[in-house]
Amino acid sequence: MDERFVVLTVVWGEVEADLLIGFLEGEGIPAQRRTQVPHSVYPFTVDGLAQVEILVPEELFPRAREALAAFKLKRDG
Repeated sequence: MDERFVVLTVVWGEVEADLLIGFLEGEGIPAQRRTQVPHSVYPFTVDGLAQVEILVPEELFPRAREALAAFKLKRDG
């Protein structure tokens, strides 16, 4: 059975992507990243090239959205 992954959010850079993916996985939510340019090729942000999409299984999207809100509260608070 293939899971359909959908975009949860877009972050800037691999470090933030790693933090968020680790948080989601800690909450029991599998997550993947998708980016246009590998970080090792272009390791800084120019016109959105460092954007990283965070994807989660479609059926877990509502739970992932709640976890994302908690992640932002912890990070900003």
